[in-house]
Amino acid sequence: MSQPPPPFPGRGTFDDALDALLSGDTSPQLLAQLNDTLRSDPEARRNYIRAMAFEAMLAREFAPLEESPAPTPARRHRWLAASAIAATIILAATLAWHLGPGPTTPVIAATETVDADAEITHAVITSLDEASGHFGALALSQGMRLGEGILELDHGLAEITFDSGAEVTLEGPARLQLDSDNMANLAAGRASAHVPEPARGFVIHTPSSYIRDLGTDFAVDVRDDRETDLHVLEGEVEASATSRSVVNPPQILRQREAVRLAAGRMVPISFRADHPAAHHKQRSAKIPPSVHWSFDSWDGDTTTDPTSGHWLQLLHNKDPGLPETLAGPFGNALHFDGLGTYARSDYPGVGGSQPRTVACWLRLQPNPAGTRPAPNGIIAWGVKRAAGKWQLAWNQAPGQGTVGAARVEFGDGYAIGATDLRDGRWHHLAVVYLGGPRANVATHVRIYVDGRLESLTGRRQRRIDTDTTSAAARPLMLGRHLGPAPGREPFSFEGDLDEVYVFEGPLLPGQIGHLMQHNSLRPAK
Repeated sequence: MSQPPPPFPGRGTFDDALDALLSGDTSPQLLAQLNDTLRSDPEARRNYIRAMAFEAMLAREFAPLEESPAPTPARRHRWLAASAIAATIILAATLAWHLGPGPTTPVIAATETVDADAEITHAVITSLDEASGHFGALALSQGMRLGEGILELDHGLAEITFDSGAEVTLEGPARLQLDSDNMANLAAGRASAHVPEPARGFVIHTPSSYIRDLGTDFAVDVRDDRETDLHVLEGEVEASATSRSVVNPPQILRQREAVRLAAGRMVPISFRADHPAAHHKQRSAKIPPSVHWSFDSWDGDTTTDPTSGHWLQLLHNKDPGLPETLAGPFGNALHFDGLGTYARSDYPGVGGSQPRTVACWLRLQPNPAGTRPAPNGIIAWGVKRAAGKWQLAWNQAPGQGTVGAARVEFGDGYAIGATDLRDGRWHHLAVVYLGGPRANVATHVRIYVDGRLESLTGRRQRRIDTDTTSAAARPLMLGRHLGPAPGREPFSFEGDLDEVYVFEGPLLPGQIGHLMQHNSLRPAK
């Protein structure tokens, strides 16, 4: 069976496609698919508008430069006008969306409401050290979610973890504007940034500079006179001095290099490794309670989590069966044959609207020719009713999102990632739900594949209220679809699983990366 094309030709995400548009590397097919995404996805429209505004600002700030091998912000003014023509066409289509969504538009049920305060958020305050300040009208507090807006830090140190995984430490007094999960504007004060590989490309803009991470740690100091000092602690950054008259072209700076950027000029300065924010010792994030099955040790048909004591029993068409194991990323993995093999446990799962994280290693083979698509459940618990189910699957509905991508279901609501996982390779998958009785799916359901935050290619808004207490509630199952049609056998999952975790709380991006690398949230010895 032929597979449908990816969401954007040759590129995996909406952000990549938008970057292609802005760089002039576009096509009629790409424009059509961007159009479809902008019509159906309010978050994509918001990101689009922010990106266009930012590119327009860069076009005003940067003067023409000679051609250079790699695309940089300084080059973009040359093609921005042409891109804006195509962008205007796309934006017109998005306005038409408001007048009448098409049948494939993700649905927000009229009978359901979402939390009015649950706007799109980009980061969380992970620690405060003798710090005070505010975000909007709210005083800063540890664990506070941050959306678009300005964080004013009066004094002390504040550590902010962006959903992309970038970690920024501010030293007060400072003012930081959050623009997205991968971009911020430091208007005043000092900051340091630690950017792990999944967050590569993180941008900090200041009144006199544009700084883009290339896999690094760096420190930034914005002075009252609009000068910016940049110190590269590790790795590399791409830096440009911004003004109406640019003297220096963008440059790559490496470890232990430092520059001052002001009035369109970039001049070397002495490197300093004693930036206070850079030496702030990050506090270990709290580890939520969890259940974990490694599949490395079995007693016949049963394996047990040694910490919680919750058991997991393997069955084949309701009869106990011996596990089929194979080599996984960590020790043994469990194979599901798609012919009735599944596992049941005594763990009820996380209930109600409580926050949670489900993580595992997953391997899916490309669909054999002629295979009939059917619903599948990889990890599931609860009840198939309006809000009572929580299920992780892979998407088989072309009209709802990327086929083969991770799919999270709650009742008949869903959120679908962007990466087709059917390539025969192991992928680390983590789904984070931030919790809340009226949470917005676009805001509070986050999918990470191989440590990287996914864009959502499809979603349907529904209330999340997982049932773990009623007589009909099913404890956690692996490899079996929750809620088959009446009179039909349950649909079974075909694929391989390793290291299944359920955390009773939301993990941070850094914790997800650590779990992926070390199969533990404890510090590596």
